[in-house]
Amino acid sequence: MRKTVTTITKGLYLLLTELIAVYLIAFPVHAFQVSSSSTGYVRVATASAISAYQVAQRAAFTGALASAISAPTLASVAVRLATGPVGWGLLGVSAALTLASMYYSSQEVQAVKTAALAAQPQNFTVPNYTMPVNGTAFNGCTTLIVGCVQIISVPNGLIQSQCGGYPMTSYPLSTGTPPPGWVLAQMSWGTQCNNQYHLTYNGANGQYKGSLASPASLTQTQAQTYINSLPASNPNSIESQTDPLGVGVPAPAAENVTILPVSPTDVVPTVKPASQVGPTDVVIDPNAPPPAGPQPAVPSTQTTTTTTTTTTNPDGSVTEQEASTSSVSCSAGNHDTRTFGSVLQDHMNRWQGSGLLSALNLLKTLTWPSSIPTYSLSSSLFGSFTLDFSAWSGMLTALRSLIIALSAFVAYRIIFVGNA
Repeated sequence: MRKTVTTITKGLYLLLTELIAVYLIAFPVHAFQVSSSSTGYVRVATASAISAYQVAQRAAFTGALASAISAPTLASVAVRLATGPVGWGLLGVSAALTLASMYYSSQEVQAVKTAALAAQPQNFTVPNYTMPVNGTAFNGCTTLIVGCVQIISVPNGLIQSQCGGYPMTSYPLSTGTPPPGWVLAQMSWGTQCNNQYHLTYNGANGQYKGSLASPASLTQTQAQTYINSLPASNPNSIESQTDPLGVGVPAPAAENVTILPVSPTDVVPTVKPASQVGPTDVVIDPNAPPPAGPQPAVPSTQTTTTTTTTTTNPDGSVTEQEASTSSVSCSAGNHDTRTFGSVLQDHMNRWQGSGLLSALNLLKTLTWPSSIPTYSLSSSLFGSFTLDFSAWSGMLTALRSLIIALSAFVAYRIIFVGNA
């Protein structure tokens, strides 16, 4: 029995160790990708460079979103800018690194679809009548009062001089004509002649009246036209839904994904000191080599303070003593001027998408029982027997200690080591 317990203990220990190793290897997060730069310089893609490429490839972004909006079923959609196979290797940047991602969840796709449908011209429908493609309607009965008039106007191919004009005559119900209550007249509009169908509401013919309604579906062209009309400040615009990513930042998962490979000539990277990396810069190499040429001199300042002490002697004479203190400070060109608190907060923000952090969050929900349970089981095949977990109390204590120790080690890695 003791040998079995020892074997189980070792097996669980190896399994837990393997799980931690998988998280450390399979879900790397370069949490200190800027502040821990080994060279002091970082290669980035600026927000302006990414924005310029998005403008040049706007049709690809709006087309992908329009396709999702016009589809009969809702699905999330993403368009990702990623480093392609050409040019990046010479800069030490890996291929397929996502620089930025436009992402809409299925709920956001529904919100854009609803707004796009509301922006479309309303359809004028008449019972038992199909509006011709070239027909137009005038609805004078938005406020239903006796005497209001509705008009459907359809070009008939005749010229102005061929129009029959008034009087309007009753037009019977037949294929392609409005229902009873509508009358027909030929009316000129500009240089052409139109068939105009009129309905005058008399208080009793409301069943034949036409109505306005928003369309129930969108074509991809209509959806794309609406998206292109949105200003960049609109929360539904592709600009508002595009986020910078880069090294260590996972791209959001989507059901429909379009990847646009870019080259260094499409999105021109910039090498800058680590301390000058802005919040909108996309880090593509946290350890970039310093740029060629002489680097700026390290500025230094020296401050000297002189203190004079005056002492009056017993004989009336005066003695003066001077004491001088000096302080020297210097700041390197790539020195990180952030405070520890801001570095720590930035560090933790970068770990939010890590699978390792998700595993640590699960550990917070673990509860350890104050007493070890005993279970009694009965079976017609095996009979009755009791399972007393107190026999494994030592192993359970060892597992708890091991989990706490590993959690402390991982927390130390997150806070003090980063990706070093």
